[in-house]
Amino acid sequence: MSNSNSSLSAAQRTLIASALLGGTASVASQWRAYQRGEVDINQLTHNTLRDAAKAGLAGGAATAIGTQMAGRPVLSLATVLLGGAAALYLMDEMKDTQHDQQD
Repeated sequence: MSNSNSSLSAAQRTLIASALLGGTASVASQWRAYQRGEVDINQLTHNTLRDAAKAGLAGGAATAIGTQMAGRPVLSLATVLLGGAAALYLMDEMKDTQHDQQD
């Protein structure tokens, strides 16, 4: 697979990368619970797909909005801050989910 033919937009590429990272982080955070038998494979898969979708949408949307705001520094900064807030929200939710599963 080559990147020489860039048929995907920056937002689409970011959406894919964010989904991959979000899914990987989700599996990593749930793996111990799965090994202990606290979470079955169906729950792990469901949670991973949900977290990957959230991360992908957040990353793709932030990039799409940022692209539209190019040349407007205040709006670009606001977009970056909103993207960061969305990432923090996602990480907190993943932590809460992990703690809920352990209880």
